[in-house]
Amino acid sequence: MFFSFLLTFISGCSLLILVLTISLLLLGTENGLYNIQGTDASFLAPYKRSLAGRCTDKCPPFLLCGSCLCLLVIFFFIPMGSLPQFVETQGDFVVIIFLLLAAQGLYIRGMKIFSLEIYQSFDTKELFALSKLAMKLIVAGGTLSWYALNRGMPGSIFSLETFSTTSVWILAGPWGKIGTAMFFLLLAMVSPSRGVTKTRIVDNIQIPEIFDAIRLTLVPAIIVSIICPMRLGIALGYIGFKMYFIDFIIFWIIVGLVQVIAIPLISRTLNRTCERFRGKSDCFPDVIVGASGVLFFMIDLYL
Repeated sequence: MFFSFLLTFISGCSLLILVLTISLLLLGTENGLYNIQGTDASFLAPYKRSLAGRCTDKCPPFLLCGSCLCLLVIFFFIPMGSLPQFVETQGDFVVIIFLLLAAQGLYIRGMKIFSLEIYQSFDTKELFALSKLAMKLIVAGGTLSWYALNRGMPGSIFSLETFSTTSVWILAGPWGKIGTAMFFLLLAMVSPSRGVTKTRIVDNIQIPEIFDAIRLTLVPAIIVSIICPMRLGIALGYIGFKMYFIDFIIFWIIVGLVQVIAIPLISRTLNRTCERFRGKSDCFPDVIVGASGVLFFMIDLYL
């Protein structure tokens, strides 16, 4: 029993380290691709800074480390291709929302303690991005769970594994497919993006940058697992290790494309549209898109 627990613990730590490494590499990719202002925007710079482990006048407080850990733990509940969730529960959406809000609170309090100057320089939308994401995930997750319940999709209705195993695109009719696209847009709109917000890079301060890297990768991973699941290894007829390996690699390739290309493109397009109409009326694109997604799914379900 102890050996089994030790093996599970080591596997979990390995998964978190891998996710953190991928997140830092994707952050470096965005820094270089979108020319983010900072001390060093090269591809490997964030990863090298995390390995160096240097601190400035003082090391980050425990609260900042806790916020990063909360975000990393969310990846335990995200199926990666045909690789199942590391932790299986009956209410993944609920746990993820709780962890998002916990990470948000710990990060705000930790940044105030760490550097009040840096905290005050943050944009309000960027600072409360996780709270906004949690609210939109309630809308998307609640609607998809209700749809899965009424369509008889196998698995727990509040589990990400349900939508990763049986794609909504297959079961949904034309209206449901439009609703799925609306939820893709909704989650992409509330996802932080280096390609839209020119966030500063603060030299020698690893924890805030690590937090930024993880939260940038989190939404694309959720989008791919729920809305864009792909099991190429199964489609090619592989089983066992080959199947898991191929699907795992494909999963992270798609996550990278969504994070680096799709989300910045969607965010920029919507921001320009809002700027065009802002003088005539208030623009709440996320509210409109979210409500449209719910409406289309209800039409597909009941009409």
